[in-house]
Amino acid sequence: MSIHDVLGQDRRWPRRVLVVLAAGQVVSSPLSNLFGGALTTADRPGEPPIVPVGWAFSIWGVIMLLSLGWAVWAERAAPRAGQGSSEDDVSAQLARPLLVVFAGFSLWIAAAEIEPVWATLVVFVLMLAGLLAAGRIALAQHDAIRRWSPTGRLLLWTLLGLYTGWSSVAIWLNLTTALTTSGAPLTGAVGVAGQLAVLAAAVATAVALLVLAGRAPVLALSGAGAVAWAFVGSALGAAAQGEPTLAVAALVGTAIVVAAAVVSVVARPPSGGGRSRPSTLPGSHAVGETRTATS
Repeated sequence: MSIHDVLGQDRRWPRRVLVVLAAGQVVSSPLSNLFGGALTTADRPGEPPIVPVGWAFSIWGVIMLLSLGWAVWAERAAPRAGQGSSEDDVSAQLARPLLVVFAGFSLWIAAAEIEPVWATLVVFVLMLAGLLAAGRIALAQHDAIRRWSPTGRLLLWTLLGLYTGWSSVAIWLNLTTALTTSGAPLTGAVGVAGQLAVLAAAVATAVALLVLAGRAPVLALSGAGAVAWAFVGSALGAAAQGEPTLAVAALVGTAIVVAAAVVSVVARPPSGGGRSRPSTLPGSHAVGETRTATS
């Protein structure tokens, strides 16, 4: 019997591997310190002003714990597909793109030690792609997830919100670091204009994601919280480096993101009052759903 046959018969393997990779996220960062941990050290000299201050990166600890918590819950407590069903249950569907994300984090830590300029950016792009795929599945299966336990729902939506929100900003910050490391100016009119463009792109990305996430309030609010946390850290970092224009721009971005999150949640139809409609997420299958107010 081939490995493919074994994996096909045991639909629990994605969740089992996910637990291992989630634990790997937790230990990979401390292990990287044994090899220097240069890129993962906060407040490094010569960084772009819009890189958040060191304490802002503590959000990774929360994300790592949520990752491990949901992975364990999905393996041990998540509802399973019916006996004899040929379809995967929702937790198994979600586990597959999250395998890419969790493995990507450890790869990102390794890449930071080997080729920290552009390789880390490529890895982050792959991680965000996995998070978007997981979010698409979760929103398409929103009604099924509503039948999960409160613990499972809270872990999932908060994990996806924090991880996606933070990563959506981190991609742009990694791009800025890569460009400046390759010779782009940090200061002066050109340097400031370039970083303003990066902040604007990060805000636009966050708002676009929040529009899609509004149906799940915990997802939208936690995602906005992660983005706001990053922008406040960027504002303080820019202020500390004597760049008030960038600091004010980051605070304006924070306000825009928070407002977008509130609007996306408030604008959703009331419980039981909406019509059944297909999922509108890009690339998702049309799944008939009745809009409800509970995540």
